[in-house]
Amino acid sequence: LAFLGNVTARDGREHAEVFIAELPADLTRAGAAPLEGTATRRPAPPAGVVQRRLTFTAERKFPGVVTAPRHWLRAAPDGSAIAFLMKDEIGEPQLWTVAPSGGEPRQVTRNPAGVASAFSWSSDGRRIAHVMDGSVCVTEVATGLTTRLTPRAEGGNAPLALACVFSPDGRRIAYQRKVRGAGGVFAQIFIVD
Repeated sequence: LAFLGNVTARDGREHAEVFIAELPADLTRAGAAPLEGTATRRPAPPAGVVQRRLTFTAERKFPGVVTAPRHWLRAAPDGSAIAFLMKDEIGEPQLWTVAPSGGEPRQVTRNPAGVASAFSWSSDGRRIAHVMDGSVCVTEVATGLTTRLTPRAEGGNAPLALACVFSPDGRRIAYQRKVRGAGGVFAQIFIVD
């Protein structure tokens, strides 16, 4: 189970890092405290849970995993990598991956414009869909090559900074953008091949 956790750097500033919790096969065995918690204590993890920190970015120019745009860590379908957003050396949010076993994070995208949304992997693990520069885009994970799938749009016509989601066969991507109708402005679902 991958998650973001806040840490405090030596200079006192907080930033988010990637962590992983390895879960035991039996989630019903209590650890140091009751699983269900008590009237004065929160629920506790099961026995055998091991938590590890995967990224150590305090020394970077822009430390930490970005929290805006809001996104969730996403594991590759085969579990070989965890994707997240982190700023590059000029301050643009880019796609990065790290192995669940740890090691150096790998920068996937190196685009002039930053990734502007949550994202998702294709079912074959080869591509990641996201919004960038007012367009729905897809990035080849192996090469970092990003392809624009929709024309660039601004303001209310731009795709929303929400997850772009692949269809099960990987041929289409669903995304949202706002549309003005008789009753107001509403987020609607669109599909691009």
